[in-house]
Amino acid sequence: MRSDVTFNSEELRELLNLWYMNIKLKKVQAAEKLKTEVSEQLAKGEANDDVVKLALLIHSRHHILCKNYSEAEKLISQVEGFSPYLKEEHLYYLHLFKGMYLYSTKDYYNAIEEYGEVEPYLGYIQDEIEKAEFFDVFASALYYLDYTNRSAIYAEKAIYIYQLYPTYEKKLTRAKILIALNYIDMCEFDLAEEYLHSALQDTNTKHDVMVQVSVYHNLGILYDRKGLNEAAKRYLTKVIQHEDFENYLSTVFLLCEISFREKEYENGVTYLKMGKRRLEQEPDEDYYWKFQILHAKYIEPDKYIDTLSKAVDYFSSAHRIYETQKYADELASYFSNERNFEKANHFYRLALGNQNNIIMFHSRR
Repeated sequence: MRSDVTFNSEELRELLNLWYMNIKLKKVQAAEKLKTEVSEQLAKGEANDDVVKLALLIHSRHHILCKNYSEAEKLISQVEGFSPYLKEEHLYYLHLFKGMYLYSTKDYYNAIEEYGEVEPYLGYIQDEIEKAEFFDVFASALYYLDYTNRSAIYAEKAIYIYQLYPTYEKKLTRAKILIALNYIDMCEFDLAEEYLHSALQDTNTKHDVMVQVSVYHNLGILYDRKGLNEAAKRYLTKVIQHEDFENYLSTVFLLCEISFREKEYENGVTYLKMGKRRLEQEPDEDYYWKFQILHAKYIEPDKYIDTLSKAVDYFSSAHRIYETQKYADELASYFSNERNFEKANHFYRLALGNQNNIIMFHSRR
């Protein structure tokens, strides 16, 4: 938050700054206490309208932290109603927090659009770490929807700032992991490997098991994409014992896919069952279809093309560009070999259309 925003009192300014800081640090109890103190100060009726609007925005960010999304949306809408009277600082936080709200409620495409509205107001933000954190969340959202090149650009901007501030090494490590994932998608494997091994050497990584696990997982992805199955398995099996890892389903899926690919069917079936059990506890539509594809391909091959077609319908509707392109290409080749050129053309257009979406997105800003 800008330190030079005008408030009615030093006490309220400090409270708002502390509140926002604790929200960003995910210190829920401290943030709750500060929310109460801010409310008490505002109840005195001494704050001007600009301070009240800023407090409403921070309160919406507090609700996002606590996953009270309906309450966050109400406050964001309330501040949006003041649009003609909002200053640049308000507009920055309004678009940022609305983007966070949309991302948290899985409206990823609109979250990206909202984050795009933040950029014109960055010049009004003096805190370099605040800017880095914006670049970070924007890069994450872009990566999630496979806007790879643009995600890498914003991750690089975040890294440039974070590395200037040693106390933000944890955020620097996460940004290194994110940019490495983008480089994997771009097949820039040497750069990806460099960033991931750099992340492993960071001081905080050596003392944080789950960060290590995250790097091992992503090294597994890297070596899988390079076709180095043994190296991939070596890192992924380091992860499989950590069931609380946030990307555990992805790890199980990769080990399942590699096992079937290497004709280790017993291992493949074991991982397939593990994935399905996990999905019962933690539903995930993306991985539901990924595991369905593996099941059909290796267990019930007569259902493979039908399953693949349904999966492409899902991935396309969910704007999963990488998966849509990958599986649509496969279907296009299949139907071309079957001389069903109408269906082949449909899937070729679908795959190429996703490539065009990437170009259009990068060129319109």
